[in-house]
Amino acid sequence: MKDRKIKLCCRLIGWNYNILKECTEASRKALYRYVGAVLLLMTIWAFIGFSMATRYFELDTIGAAATACIFAIVILLIERQIILIVGKNRFMSAFRIVLAACMAVIGATVIDQTIFAKDIEAQLSEVIEQRTDAQLQYRKQILDNKIESYRKELDSLELLSAQLVGDINKKPVIRTITYHTTPTGQIDSLGNPIMARGYKQENIPNPKINELERVNKRIESLRNDIGTTTDNIQMLRENLVKENKENIGLLTELEITFSDKVIFSSVASGVFYFVVFIFFLAIELLVVSGKSKSKCDYEALVETRQEAAIKEMCAVMNEANNREQEENVAE
Repeated sequence: MKDRKIKLCCRLIGWNYNILKECTEASRKALYRYVGAVLLLMTIWAFIGFSMATRYFELDTIGAAATACIFAIVILLIERQIILIVGKNRFMSAFRIVLAACMAVIGATVIDQTIFAKDIEAQLSEVIEQRTDAQLQYRKQILDNKIESYRKELDSLELLSAQLVGDINKKPVIRTITYHTTPTGQIDSLGNPIMARGYKQENIPNPKINELERVNKRIESLRNDIGTTTDNIQMLRENLVKENKENIGLLTELEITFSDKVIFSSVASGVFYFVVFIFFLAIELLVVSGKSKSKCDYEALVETRQEAAIKEMCAVMNEANNREQEENVAE
């Protein structure tokens, strides 16, 4: 059972179990220390990923859980890169410190936005009201101009409708004459058939009736548009408030969080954020601090074997080169 636990820990951070078996208890303690630090970071960043997914990405529980798993896996891969470094690598250590600072800022910010959620929501209401007031007059002017254009067209169409109604009342029907020719059965001296010309009178409805129907349909459509636009003006503020609430994102909340009304509104809130930031920074540097200490015998054994393998490869290559030179001299 113990060996299975050790194997699982080795797989997690990328250590070789067969090499670890040759090492002392100090290497096993280092293994547990690394695993504990990695699991702690994975848990914290899984929570951060879940919070960001639900708060900003607006995902459901399954999507947020998947996001949390992705965050945890990314953290695991990053920490494995640090743990598996052989020898002293100052550049990687400096880069990891910078990365840890960035991750600490992100983590502390997300956690603080959860802690200060009530204060942020109170300030969000003020921001939404300010944005609504700034947009209200402009949007209302657009709708007023639209109604004015509708009314101008409506007035002209109503005049045209009245004129058409007058014309139709004067002449509800129009007499039309249709001319036609029919053969008489006789032919002229040239042998051409003689045609008789006649006409037919008909009374048809005034064509302006169809035009009046089209005009009346357009008038009805304009009246509906005017009514709809008027209703939109009456509900404009409510719609703007709803729209601004839906458009609140991470950047807006960051501005509010770091404003003088939330984190920096008092010394206590500023000190609290600083403590949270230092806490996350310390957690992010757990693995780096472990690597900066004197290396355990597992790492020393891996480094020794690496150096021995490099020396053996160099010796083989030198022997091959010398043999090739001797053959060239012999020729």
